[in-house]
Amino acid sequence: MISREAVCCGLLVLLGAASCSEYGSKALVTLPASENRDLLDSSQAQVVFSYAKHFPNETQLSICIIKGDSEKYIGILRRNDSLVYIENSDSVFEIGSITKTFTGTMLAKLVYDGRVDLNEPIRNILPLPLNQSSRNGHEITLVHLADHTSGLPFEPDNVKGNTEHPFDPYCPYQYYGVKRLYEYLSRHMTLQSTPGEKRTYSNLGGGLLGHILTLISAKSYEELLFETICVPLGMRSTFVTLNNERMRTMVRGRDPIGQLLPHGDGDCGALTGAGGIKSSVRDLVKYLKANMSDTTYFWLAQKTTKQFDQHLTGGLGWATYSDRGKHHVGAFGATGGYTSGVIFERNEHVGLVVLTNVSAFLDSQGNTTEGLCRGLYDPLPFASETKQ
Repeated sequence: MISREAVCCGLLVLLGAASCSEYGSKALVTLPASENRDLLDSSQAQVVFSYAKHFPNETQLSICIIKGDSEKYIGILRRNDSLVYIENSDSVFEIGSITKTFTGTMLAKLVYDGRVDLNEPIRNILPLPLNQSSRNGHEITLVHLADHTSGLPFEPDNVKGNTEHPFDPYCPYQYYGVKRLYEYLSRHMTLQSTPGEKRTYSNLGGGLLGHILTLISAKSYEELLFETICVPLGMRSTFVTLNNERMRTMVRGRDPIGQLLPHGDGDCGALTGAGGIKSSVRDLVKYLKANMSDTTYFWLAQKTTKQFDQHLTGGLGWATYSDRGKHHVGAFGATGGYTSGVIFERNEHVGLVVLTNVSAFLDSQGNTTEGLCRGLYDPLPFASETKQ
C-alpha cells in the first residue's frame, strides 16, 4: 500500500554508468540531487542508491533525519527500476526488534514508579516452576532479560512442531501462545550461560520480559504500551494487534523477490515483547525526541546496565555504541517482510529513523538496512562520550 503517493522528483537521471537491476531488465535510475531541503542531498541520495539498487520493485523506505528542532521526512519507492519520492511518513511498518526498546521502557516505567525492582528474579513473578532459572548460583532477573544477559537461547526450542499451525519462517511466532511458552519454561528451559555474565541476543528473553510485564501490570502488552508510551507522546499510529482499519495504514511486507506477504495476526503470540509492534516514521520521531529530552523513565531505559566491551554497553532494550571518542544509542529490527533502524544522540539532539518493507531474508544477504542507517547517520554531528 502506498499512502498519498506524490512523485516529486521531476526528471530522474542515471548515476554515471547505471547499475543493472537484479530484478528487472532496465538500468536502475537513482534519485537526483536536490536543492529542496526536504529531500535528500546528493551524498544522502548516493547512500540510499547504494542499498536500494539491491531491493526489488515496489519496496519502500520511510526516513526521517532529525537535527535539533528540524525534521526531514523522506519517502522513497522503487518502481519500474526507478527510485521516486513519495509521501509515506504516516504509513505503518513492522519494526521488529525495535519493539524491545519499548518493552525496556515499559519496564523502566514500572521501576520508576516503584512497582518492581530490576533485580527481581523472574521465578518470583511467573506462575509456574521453571525447568532452570539459575546457573552457578545466579538467578535470571528482569534486567537480564532486558539487556540480553539472561543466558537464554535466541528462541524457544518448541517454536516449531505445532501440528495445527505449521511453522512459517516469515511469521515464526504468530501461533506461539502462552501455553507453548509455559510448556517450554517448565519442561525445556536450559541456560546457555550464567545470568549476567555475557550478552547473548535473545528473542525469547525480550518476549518473556514482555509477558512478565503483563503479569505485573495486569494489562495486555498493547494496553501497557498505550498507557506508558503511545498516549503520553501522541503516537496514534503505533500498535500491536491488527484490525481492518489498522491494516489499511500498513505498507505490506515483501519477500526477497518482491512478492507481497500476507498480514500475520499482528502480535507475535506470547513473544510480542520481542518484535510485535508496528509504527510509522512520524510516530518513531516522537519516540526518539522523548528519548533525547526526557529525564525520567525514558532516560532510565537508556542507562547502562552492562558494559560488554569498549565499544558496546547495554541498557533496557537499548544499546549504546562508542567508537573513536563518539557514541550513539540505537536499535535495529528485522522480520520476514520488513527491516528498520533508529539511532540517536541525546547531547547534540540528532537522530535517524529508517523503516522499510524489505525482507530480513534479503537483508541477511548483505544488503543491510543497518548499513543504510549508519551511512545516513554517521555524517551527522554527535557528541563525545565524555559529555553528560
